[in-house]
Amino acid sequence: MSAGGCGHEEIAMTLGGLGLNLHANRKRFILALSLAAGLVVCLSSAADVQSSSAPAPTSSTAVTLAPVVVTGVLPGPALWKVSKGNHVMWVLGLTSPVPKNMQWKSADVESRIAASQAVLKLPSLKIGVPTNFYLDSMMPTDNSIMPPPQEFGTNPDHQTLRDVLTPELYRHWLAQKTRYLKGDSRVERLRPILAGHELYEAALTHYGLVDDYGVENIVYKIATHDRVQAVETSYHLLLKDPHDTIRTLSETSLNDQRCLRDVLDALDHDLAQATVRANAWATGDIGMLRSIMSQAQEDSCLSTLDDSQFARALGINDIEGRVRENWIDSAEHAIDKNQRTFAVLPMHELLAPDGYLSVLRSDGYSVQAPSE
Repeated sequence: MSAGGCGHEEIAMTLGGLGLNLHANRKRFILALSLAAGLVVCLSSAADVQSSSAPAPTSSTAVTLAPVVVTGVLPGPALWKVSKGNHVMWVLGLTSPVPKNMQWKSADVESRIAASQAVLKLPSLKIGVPTNFYLDSMMPTDNSIMPPPQEFGTNPDHQTLRDVLTPELYRHWLAQKTRYLKGDSRVERLRPILAGHELYEAALTHYGLVDDYGVENIVYKIATHDRVQAVETSYHLLLKDPHDTIRTLSETSLNDQRCLRDVLDALDHDLAQATVRANAWATGDIGMLRSIMSQAQEDSCLSTLDDSQFARALGINDIEGRVRENWIDSAEHAIDKNQRTFAVLPMHELLAPDGYLSVLRSDGYSVQAPSE
């Protein structure tokens, strides 16, 4: 198979990757946080920026000719096995980006899903408002009361990137913008974390990579076809006073220059490591993925949100911890209830010593990697 609507009441943010830790879909998370108060945008893709401060690892088996990417029919990674007694959960690791012209050989996944009683969706955060409040109070036409939704993605007080970035960082930004976003003046008004995302996506296109959710969507479509229940694992946050939150968010700075700097540093190296990672996922080279992700550094883009006034305005401290706990609870319930379960997780959470699967192991579940 080829790897190829949000309601007004709720926006989904799936943890993933405009950052250094290789979660599979953090663009959706970052953008949704930036636009959450508007509650009008459905976000459905992500990007991973992997630190390029260290050279990309090499392997005798993976295709690593960055920026050349693999194409054709490719297997993707093998599955992880989590079990307790005779109850089994198969887990597929996702990463982003992936080669644009690959076709995923998904027969093994299809057979595992067909034999399952449930498919667990990616860990996510959903922000919502009471429906009646939204209908009555969230759509005033007076912009003096409610700022237009597009303002949530722009810098406060009509500032541009030249105004909010240090001179050195702005020069770095201009050099990469000229290369990948030449002539796009619109991005100059975006918050640094979002400008970095736009630049990164343009660079992916330049190098034959995509950060769409083709693989994730294929899994859910297979479940629908086989009438297997798709289980939401989201942590839900209800905004008690969305009107006040919107006003606060539109006036809040993210202090997100470090996130943009890391994006620019990755692009300085022509996305070599991102290409290696994409090829390793497509060819099923778990050893290469493990080597790359062992070098992952702190995710500056997510920490920008988790520690910022922006997150505090939404009332969501320790974002990752809440989302993780909710997914773990969902997974353990599904394994205990069903003979067979299928799940998707960011590849980083499968490989990291302190990832999601390590929690399941410490809770008494058996975890078996593909090579074991």
